[in-house]
Amino acid sequence: MTASRPSRPSGRGSRLRGAAVVLLGVGAAQLIGPFAAPASAHDDLVGSSPTSGAALPTAPATVELELSGTPLPLGTEVLVTGPDGSAVSEGPAGIRGGTVVQQLSDGLPAGAYTVRWRSTSSDGHPLSGSYGFTVSAGTASAAAPAPVGTDGATGPRPDGSGPPVAWAAAAAVGLGALGLLARGRLRGRA
Repeated sequence: MTASRPSRPSGRGSRLRGAAVVLLGVGAAQLIGPFAAPASAHDDLVGSSPTSGAALPTAPATVELELSGTPLPLGTEVLVTGPDGSAVSEGPAGIRGGTVVQQLSDGLPAGAYTVRWRSTSSDGHPLSGSYGFTVSAGTASAAAPAPVGTDGATGPRPDGSGPPVAWAAAAAVGLGALGLLARGRLRGRA
């Protein structure tokens, strides 16, 4: 005695069901979209003092790196090198809220300076970068550093720079629906 397999619908009805699944998925994603939380991004450099490419009349007393979150002390390091390539940063970098502060040597000469930095973001991910600035006259200034601006070398990451959650959900539902359609077609051929 042979057991009969239940017949599977094929043709137009199967295609209509597949299209309905896709439309339902897209509709659900559109409904969820306004209520979805924004994608979370890692911390990033949002400003520096001096800024990338700045031309200063005198050398600053410190280099300050403003991060979008409070960095962890572990792994935080700032190396500033002068025109001759030697290090001009003094002591370890300090952390004040979301800002990493590095003291510089006194009596710095005029010329090009390079800032190489690394830190550990508040979520534990490593961050690093580098940029340069120039000084037209020697000696460190005791005045406050230039205002914090956007670092052009690494650039700020705007809030919500990742894909919106609604689009990711719609893509997942759409891919799932396509998988179901492909599965149905393969079974229909067997």
